[in-house]
Amino acid sequence: LPGTRHSNTMCGIFAYLNYCVPRTRKEIFEMLVNGLQRLEYRGYDSAGVAVDSNKNEDKVRHIKLIKKKGKVKALDEELYKQDGMDLEAEFKSHFGIAHTRWATHGVPNAVNSHPQRSDKNNEFAVIHNGIITNYKDLKKFLELKGYEFESETDTEVIPKLVKYVYDNKESDDVTFSTQVEIGRA
Repeated sequence: LPGTRHSNTMCGIFAYLNYCVPRTRKEIFEMLVNGLQRLEYRGYDSAGVAVDSNKNEDKVRHIKLIKKKGKVKALDEELYKQDGMDLEAEFKSHFGIAHTRWATHGVPNAVNSHPQRSDKNNEFAVIHNGIITNYKDLKKFLELKGYEFESETDTEVIPKLVKYVYDNKESDDVTFSTQVEIGRA
């Protein structure tokens, strides 16, 4: 029936992490896209990836988000249109996360697609399956703290909350895990 979901429709997550095995950006993209293609049977309305956006020699790592409404094939085509992305750049260690989304909060579009980001610098990126039932309360709290939201998704509260906790740690000696535990007390 139009507008109904079938039991096999759900988001798909694929991640790729490699340490000390050189791969080109093109190979990383191919790995992520192939992973998403294996999940296409689940049904989805958009897809996206987050990858290292700079070479390993840089002291500061940056995350590049690429998202597209529609099929994985459209995302695959979009990956190769990115300005400043050297497809032959080789990474000794790298990561990538990929997601196919079935909209539950917000319309199907690139902004609502995952990964969702913490800020305009993409300091943290998150992909997520499921529904965050208290996201409206979290969003209101974060907005009062000055965080700006771009999407209509519930998932966007996760990277923004992570950034809030990270930015408000009492000292650099406190690990992120410890800060989360302190916040729960």
